[in-house]
Amino acid sequence: MTSHTVLHFSPPKAKKISAGGSPSRIKTPSPEKRCLPYTTFIFPPQTVTEASRGSPTKKLKTSDGSSIDPVIQFEVKLDQTSANLTRGIAQSKRLKLAYSLVENGRPTTPPLGDWSDLTNLFPTTVSVEIMPPFLVFTVREVPPRPWPLTVAGLPIMFHSEFEFQSALLPGQPGRGPPSLDNLRLRTSTDYSRQVLEQAVQVFDDLKQDLFEIYWFGSFWRITVPDGADFQRLPRRLGDAQCFYRVESELPAIDQAALRRKPPQGIEYDDTNYGVDENALLRPGIMLSSSYFPVTENGQARSRYNTTSSGILVADQYGQIFITVAAHGFQEDGNVYHPNPDTGRIIGQVVKNLRGTDIAIVKLEPGLRYTNETFGSDDNPAGFYINGIAPPYAPHLRAFDEVKMNNPFTGSSEGTIMALGAKIIGEEGNRKFIRHDWHMFENGDQPVDRSCGAPILDDQDRVVGLFRFREPTSNLCLSISATELREFGYEICGGEQTF
Repeated sequence: MTSHTVLHFSPPKAKKISAGGSPSRIKTPSPEKRCLPYTTFIFPPQTVTEASRGSPTKKLKTSDGSSIDPVIQFEVKLDQTSANLTRGIAQSKRLKLAYSLVENGRPTTPPLGDWSDLTNLFPTTVSVEIMPPFLVFTVREVPPRPWPLTVAGLPIMFHSEFEFQSALLPGQPGRGPPSLDNLRLRTSTDYSRQVLEQAVQVFDDLKQDLFEIYWFGSFWRITVPDGADFQRLPRRLGDAQCFYRVESELPAIDQAALRRKPPQGIEYDDTNYGVDENALLRPGIMLSSSYFPVTENGQARSRYNTTSSGILVADQYGQIFITVAAHGFQEDGNVYHPNPDTGRIIGQVVKNLRGTDIAIVKLEPGLRYTNETFGSDDNPAGFYINGIAPPYAPHLRAFDEVKMNNPFTGSSEGTIMALGAKIIGEEGNRKFIRHDWHMFENGDQPVDRSCGAPILDDQDRVVGLFRFREPTSNLCLSISATELREFGYEICGGEQTF
């Protein structure tokens, strides 16, 4: 068996650019500490040599166009029984091969149908197949978490050969006639606003209500009312199959998750960053609501919700605000940082944007805010948020890489799973509220409570604002940041004083 070269890359250490002092967190959330450290490449030897023109080291291009060297390089036999290979993969958040399984936002198979590299990556692998949107490894024994987020560009999932994972099922197939035969979404037609409008028009013509519609890179997932006639629902839109869920299967925001104590051994960043007179606040600080009464185990108690701060925006008159998750706050509109016990009110909700779960907050006079995120060990400077990413190709596609930093997960990488919209309004007068589905690394813990946190693309533009994690999977829903523009808000540059 031919040896392969394994290259471990760690993101470059960036120079500090914040004018307001170090952007590093005072308290690093424990899920960030548990995340895997490396992006790892596994190449046949000739691939490395050719790519680097004789150099034994292949360089990794970063989003700013610079290149970095691997921190570790070693040779390994690509074999399920290789202890060195297993140890190397166990440290890898993203695993990249000599080829990608993603092409322009669509899953694709290995070159020449050769799956041998994939079948030899993990011990006890029985088979590997693409079950969009996942690359699925069937194994005799599921490896311990945490797992790599992606392999060759696709998010991965393991399931035992003795137990099928229901999370792999996208829904029930439609059994009605196909529509939009001119669209070649699986091969050439890019998902776009026009494609979305055409798809929704199909259901208008059928006089069929729908609640949401998402493009998962190779198939549609659509939610319709309970009792819908599947014999009428299109089995394909374009050349892509349609799968359906009914309204009662829609995941709901778990309000109780916003007030639960962290699990044993999990630490969140509840630092008060507003203590100093010259304090500079930023996306990803902990925010809380006022106390409110709840009943738990038959007893009346007082609790508050905790969420994350969002981005700095300005309205058409130049007034500045920040965004937050609307469902995290009470009717009094009070916004605390970090919570009512150890902090103070720093702002007031002044508007809720219908259908988006975005609330607009005016901070207290004198407070400063910047659209620069916290730094991390890998990126001490943080990221300067420089715009809003349109939710269509070529700006954004399924399986693109994203990132976020909030007080619950800390710095976390992810991947886009689907693009689409929730639908509100009546037949003939429908309005799209654009949303995206994501999957994030988070060590060995689920991504909970990150509501309101900005999600960024590789150009540091805002893709969306986190809404909730689906309770039955690791999929996370975000509202597209472009919805802010529908209400007259635009991202605000620089540091601003309220």
